Amino acid sequence: MNMKKTNNMSDKSQMQSTLVQVAHLYYNENLSQQKIADYLGVSRSLIAQYLQNARETGIVRIQICDPDNICENLMSSLKKETGIKFLRVIPTPRGSQELVLRAVGADAAEFVTNNLRDGDTLGLAWGRTTSLVVNLLQTPHASRLKVLPLLGESAHSGNYSQMNQLVVRAAERIGASPQFLSLPIFVSSAQLRSVLEKEEGICNVIKGWDRINLACAGIGVVPPVSGMVVYIGEEHLPPLINAGAVGDICGTYYDREGNIIKSGFEDRFIGVSVKQMKAVNCMVAVACGEEKAIAVLGALRTGLLSALFIDQRLAERILAEIRSADRRKKQ
Repeated sequence: MNMKKTNNMSDKSQMQSTLVQVAHLYYNENLSQQKIADYLGVSRSLIAQYLQNARETGIVRIQICDPDNICENLMSSLKKETGIKFLRVIPTPRGSQELVLRAVGADAAEFVTNNLRDGDTLGLAWGRTTSLVVNLLQTPHASRLKVLPLLGESAHSGNYSQMNQLVVRAAERIGASPQFLSLPIFVSSAQLRSVLEKEEGICNVIKGWDRINLACAGIGVVPPVSGMVVYIGEEHLPPLINAGAVGDICGTYYDREGNIIKSGFEDRFIGVSVKQMKAVNCMVAVACGEEKAIAVLGALRTGLLSALFIDQRLAERILAEIRSADRRKKQ
């Protein structure tokens, strides 16, 4: 056996192990070059040389992930899979969920502001995301604007469920004329609803639902995850869950495939109809958090949405759900 060749191979293997060790300490353990040098009992300049060799030999490969590029790919894939006209995926910043929500809300608010035209009517639904979008609206170039609610008031007493307050804030932000609907989302009977709809102030708002140019709504999750508010009241959820509901838009419930589910309370419900939502020029939805993946996927399949604003993690989860379902179908 050639001892010289064996020694060379042994030296090469030992050097490779050293390079791997140094690279691990530097890139994975976040130790400084000086600390690694002290730990191994060598000079700092030698550690720098080891790191350079590790990159040159392919032990270390540095990949730069551009969040914007990742989001562009997600948008392209989701638009192809769902057919949504306009989709924005916002990079998920490090930090709290509030920061993520604000980033998504700010982008949606800019879109709404820029797409309002003279004489337009803006429709709003209650919810946390919609409330944030309203707070971030800017003064548009358009004039003679109107703002109206898409739903009656929720019995839930929270900052995000007071429909008329939301309308007032939006009107102040964009310089619009507000219209109010001082009714609960549910009334006691179909007969009462029929009578109330004939009242002049109420009738004007309901007729206004046929003339909405742009609307903004959140996407509800069924069953709700911990901490989420059930604006329609939890007593109405069991039959919806049994029917396969996964989410709602403006009180309209649907299943995972986007099929509209009959709630059983349509004749007592005060809110925009499916037909009216389909007639809206631009129906904007905003959602945040990967726990909403199934609800948002179902919403995309309803055909009600014109534009959707979501965060990166939610987009990734939606795409994963689509591909997982495709794999199951092929099995």
